[in-house]
Amino acid sequence: MTVALSLDPDLPLAGLVSEVPDAVLMPPMGPERPQSCGVFAKGQPVLQSQCFGGSAQNPVTVFPAPLPGPLPAAAHLQGRYFFGGVLPGHFGHMLVEGTSRLWALKGRDDIDAVLYFARPFDKTKVSGSRFAQMAALLGLPPVIVLTEPTGVGHLVVAEQGLGAGELMNGRPEARAYLREKMALVSAEGQGRRLYITRSGQPARRGMILAEASLETLFAAQGYEIILPEAFTLQRQVAMFRGASHVVGTEGSPFHLLALAGREGCKVAVIQRRRSVTFGQICEHLEWFIGGFVTRIDTITSIHAPKKTRNSNFIYLEPSRAAMWQALAQAGFVAGAAWGELTPTERQSALNWLETETGHRLLPAAVQDLPEDDGDAEKDAA
Repeated sequence: MTVALSLDPDLPLAGLVSEVPDAVLMPPMGPERPQSCGVFAKGQPVLQSQCFGGSAQNPVTVFPAPLPGPLPAAAHLQGRYFFGGVLPGHFGHMLVEGTSRLWALKGRDDIDAVLYFARPFDKTKVSGSRFAQMAALLGLPPVIVLTEPTGVGHLVVAEQGLGAGELMNGRPEARAYLREKMALVSAEGQGRRLYITRSGQPARRGMILAEASLETLFAAQGYEIILPEAFTLQRQVAMFRGASHVVGTEGSPFHLLALAGREGCKVAVIQRRRSVTFGQICEHLEWFIGGFVTRIDTITSIHAPKKTRNSNFIYLEPSRAAMWQALAQAGFVAGAAWGELTPTERQSALNWLETETGHRLLPAAVQDLPEDDGDAEKDAA
C-alpha cells in the first residue's frame, strides 16, 4: 500500500492536496523501521500521508497490516490542521524532510497548527525544539509533535515535495515556497566570502583530514571561517543571503544554503565521505540556487579503521593542489597555488583524529572500503 513519489524536479505539485474531515493520526509507537504509523479517514489510510526519506520508492513509514480497525483517539483537536509528516531530530533531515509538505501552506491563513510525528528513536521534545527556529523563520502556525493517537476535525494533507537522498532536488512549489520565505530575512552584508568548516564538530561526526589547516589557506584568500553551529538559524540565513562565494566541506549547512543563498552565489563543495550524498547535495544546490556548483573531489589519501561501515569514520584527504586549480578556474581564489600536506603534517592530523575518535587509522584504497548506500540516517549533521 505505497504510492511512489516522482523524481522529476520540474513536475508541479499543484492540486496534490487532500482535505480530510474527521481524521485520526497514529504516530509511530515502536522502534521498527519503516515506522508503522499514518493518517486515517473512516478507518482507511490516507495514502498521501506516507512519508519518504532518501528514496522515492521506499517510504520510511508504512500503514499497519492488517489495519487496526477503528482507531481510538486519545485526544481530539477541533479546527483545521496541517499534516507536516515526520520531523527528524537530525538537523539536515529536519531541513529537507520537516519542510517537505509546507509548500501547500502558501496563501492559507486558516490553519490552527502544523502536526508532526516524531521518530520513536528521536526525543520528541528535542525534535520540536530544534525545529522551532525554522518554524519561526517560515512564519508557521503553532507546531505540535504528536505522541499519541489524535483525532482531528479537519486535516490538510499535501504530497511530499522535498526530502533527503534522491528527493533533495525537490519539486517547483516546494523550492519556491522555501526560498521565498528565506528571502524575507535581511542580508547581513554583501559580497561576503564564507568558508563553512566542520572543525568545530566532534571528529566522530565526520570531516576531512587536516581541515583546520585548510581554514588558514581560505582565510588568506579573504574568506570568513564559519562554524554554523555557533549561530542561530536566522543569523546563518542572514549571512548566507549576504554571501557571494561559499566554500565548505559537504554536510547539512548546504541544505540551509540551498534555501537561503542568493541566486548567482558561487558555491564549491568539498567531498568529505565516500557517499552518493556528495553529488546529491551539489545537484540540490544547483536546483535551488541555480548556476553550477564546483565539485572538489580529487582525493590524495584515504584513512580508515581496519573495520568500519560508517562513512563518517573514513577520512578523506582532498588534494590541495587540485583544489586550488579548480577553485582558481572558477574564480574562488587567486595567487600562488597550494601545495599538498607534508608527511609530517599528514601524520600530525592523523594523530589528532586517532586521539579524538579512539580508532587506529590506516591507509585505505577505495576498492577496499565498504560500499556506501548513501543512507544519511546513520550520518551526523
